[in-house]
Amino acid sequence: MIKAAIFDLGNVTIKFEETPTFKKWAECGSNSFAEVKRYHESSSARKSFERGGITRQQFYNRYVRDLGLKIGYDDFEKCYCDIFSRNREVENIIRSLKGKLRLVLLSNTNEWQFEFVKKRFRILDAFDEHILSHEAHLRKPNPLIFLKAVKKAGVSPFNCAYFDDIPEFVYVARMMGIRAFQYKDITKLKRDLNNVKIQI
Repeated sequence: MIKAAIFDLGNVTIKFEETPTFKKWAECGSNSFAEVKRYHESSSARKSFERGGITRQQFYNRYVRDLGLKIGYDDFEKCYCDIFSRNREVENIIRSLKGKLRLVLLSNTNEWQFEFVKKRFRILDAFDEHILSHEAHLRKPNPLIFLKAVKKAGVSPFNCAYFDDIPEFVYVARMMGIRAFQYKDITKLKRDLNNVKIQI
């Protein structure tokens, strides 16, 4: 029986689109859009920032240096953080589960972006617990961060349903005994919830 639902943040609970950010950085620096995107996706600075290992200023300094950016700190922050939008259909489902299940948010994020979304998106208040990579000093797919989420849920892994858009993270969660599903769209989410007998 499912007693807790664990949701990823980006492109599940809320949407995000980084294309405008990469375009802006390409315009402000010496690299193409593809090079900027590739750098960001593999960036050790980003991963360290998401683990809470470096400050906002250090993160900004690394990107400015590595990408040759000519952009001020405040403009960089806006460009980096203002990428999110509501996922109303998922919001409605999460709100419908409030009080029926323990709700946990599990996210690879950083203090900059999470501070931004916490102010803007009230759906985050629906969760009973937040497990955030920059506070846990762990990033998915590290199994330990999944264990932290299950512990916060207060139930066994098999009594947790987990929803994430990244297949690798879903796979690791399943290896931990969690009932994990890849989020693709609202239709599949409803079907997956029904399959584990969660009423919405």
